[in-house]
Amino acid sequence: MKNNLIIYSSLIIYLILNTFVISPLNLDYYNEIIHPLMWIILCAVAVFLSRDSSFRVKGEQDKTQSLLIALIIYIIIYFLLGLVFGFERTPYAKDIVSIIKNLWCFVGIIFFQEFIRAALVKNEKKKVWNFILMTILFAFINTDFSNFLNNFSDLKEAFIYTSTTLIPNILESAVCTYLVYIGGVKFSIIYKLFVTVPPFIVPIVPNLDWFGTAIVGVLLPLAVYVYMNYVHVNKSERLSKRERRKYNPVVYVPVFIFIALLAGFVMGLFKYQPIAVMSGSMSPTFNRGDAVVINKLNNKEKDELKKGDIIQFVSGTKYVVHRIVEITNDEFGNKLFVTKGDHNNTIDANAVAFEDVIGKVSFVVPYIGYPSVWLSGAIS
Repeated sequence: MKNNLIIYSSLIIYLILNTFVISPLNLDYYNEIIHPLMWIILCAVAVFLSRDSSFRVKGEQDKTQSLLIALIIYIIIYFLLGLVFGFERTPYAKDIVSIIKNLWCFVGIIFFQEFIRAALVKNEKKKVWNFILMTILFAFINTDFSNFLNNFSDLKEAFIYTSTTLIPNILESAVCTYLVYIGGVKFSIIYKLFVTVPPFIVPIVPNLDWFGTAIVGVLLPLAVYVYMNYVHVNKSERLSKRERRKYNPVVYVPVFIFIALLAGFVMGLFKYQPIAVMSGSMSPTFNRGDAVVINKLNNKEKDELKKGDIIQFVSGTKYVVHRIVEITNDEFGNKLFVTKGDHNNTIDANAVAFEDVIGKVSFVVPYIGYPSVWLSGAIS
């Protein structure tokens, strides 16, 4: 316990000094020399203080193979997401010198951090408080606090930052701690390398929006934990077949599939997409707090729209859902849709161009849009 207190104290001192003193100075060669040197010193202290602690791993080879298979599947799925969201160029140079420098600055830190995590686990392997403190501390260490307050300038930014950064950081730290516990430092290093390295060595990565980033950041560590926990139980614990069945990841497959499909549905990856109703302009057909499911239309389907259909369209920077009350043409013969909210006394100020139509309302689900309405109200 004494050794771990020294390591924890060193990490907390590093976190405070690095965040509030050293980083703001913008020193030359900080990423290449100063920052790695700090982690080398911390790692050396941790390894020295854990030199007398033992660590045994049962079924290491099988666990390693299982972890690699899980992470290879993740990489395949991750890049397949690019076919849906599109790809973007990574900001890192791809010449050999730049790759080596980036790997040293970022990947080198991973090795030092995970050896420190392993030292903490070795010294206090059976203490739950040790795992919790370790998880929280490393999550904070790997969070960029340089613009921290700006990310909480309003509720919208706070929600996005929490969903895409804070929660994924905590879950990643938790799964790395667990991987060290069941397999040693090699397991957490493998996990971090698969998650961290691709942008440094490949020219393009999927261009995920904040929602997609949050979903990946949450589902990946949870899926790895569920699968590796099952492997660990099978290789390390003496349990009956009935007891082992509780840990079988197949049980969780429908849950993960449901979450993934639900996320894709909300993100609009499919032909149908739910939209929360933010105003009462279409009352009583549907009301504020309801949700409408939009059938996204191609040009042929748009051409078949008729008077009385309720459509979603772009109006300036907003998305509007109103009813078609008239179909006309502009001076060049292009089709225009005159729209009106059922609760409004007058038609909308501007007719809707053909290309601005997104989709048609298929059906209404009462009340389930209220969380979005409340969040939007709080943000505004």
